[in-house]
Amino acid sequence: MPTIKNKIIINGLKVHDVGYRVFLLNRALTSGLTGFSAFNHTTPDKVQQIEIGIEGDADAIEEFVTGLHDNIPVHAIVDNISIEPYSKRVISILDYMHLAQVEQLDKGIPAILSIQSSQEKMLEKQDQMLDKQDQMLDKQDQMLVKQDQMLVKQDQMLVKQDQMLVKQDQMLEIQKQMVDTQKQTNKEIQTLRYDLKTEMNERFNKIEDELKQVKDALHKHGIMA
Repeated sequence: MPTIKNKIIINGLKVHDVGYRVFLLNRALTSGLTGFSAFNHTTPDKVQQIEIGIEGDADAIEEFVTGLHDNIPVHAIVDNISIEPYSKRVISILDYMHLAQVEQLDKGIPAILSIQSSQEKMLEKQDQMLDKQDQMLDKQDQMLVKQDQMLVKQDQMLVKQDQMLVKQDQMLEIQKQMVDTQKQTNKEIQTLRYDLKTEMNERFNKIEDELKQVKDALHKHGIMA
């Protein structure tokens, strides 16, 4: 049975990046086409376009094109579809499948490289963050060392304060002893003064008595008037 070739053009607002070519490839495999190709284009007036080449017997061609206008991917927006005879070579459907795989790999490599680059940047940022964390930990360690040194100095100051308080207590005790001694001395002086005054009074009284006796004796003998 002779083969037939056709070129199909699908124009629309949204026919790229909606899985349309995979959708058509699946349709071609189901229809039994021997040749198939599908490539994305954009017209000068920014209309999205898919150019399709098909080859197969009459039954396969008819099965592929029947309902092509109505059976489209979910997110596709199609304006029109044209079908015309085609005389140029159409690659085999297996070759197109290999080509599609290569195309996907070609698209995937930049994405993989971009992911790898992003991962490297993230790792670099993580390293920077770890460096900053290490620096912060070093500063915290330094602060803790300084705090320990300050606590040691505070302990030393407290020891000195305790020593000063002990000395103050000793001085207060000495002062108390001095005050007690002074009080005792004052008491002894007062007692001595009292005893001395009493003794002197007794002596004066005795002298007065003796003088009185002398006067009385002189009066008695008429010596003194």
